[in-house]
Amino acid sequence: MTQAQQGTKSAREALYEAMWGSPIAFAVLSVLACIKSDNDDWAFGKTLAWWMYLGGWVPLVLMCSWALARQKKPKWSTGVAGVALLVAAGTFQLALNRPAAPWH
Repeated sequence: MTQAQQGTKSAREALYEAMWGSPIAFAVLSVLACIKSDNDDWAFGKTLAWWMYLGGWVPLVLMCSWALARQKKPKWSTGVAGVALLVAAGTFQLALNRPAAPWH
């Protein structure tokens, strides 16, 4: 894609591409909250970390649904990175804060 073509992206297309990467922020924030709560014995932080983690799956599911409904190509590079980080963050939190999980 040339620079001229990149400049003609609509706001909707730019948002579509950026939303695929939003789970990355949720995963990082949930791990940081998990570490902070584990170090400081911050009980609410353990619950908050789990809800941030679960919230990271919401935009990913919505974007997948939207891509299927519109028959639009997903943003694979950021989508795969988001899923990988969410899985890693979930594994990390299970190791540290399993009793604080919402389903536990």
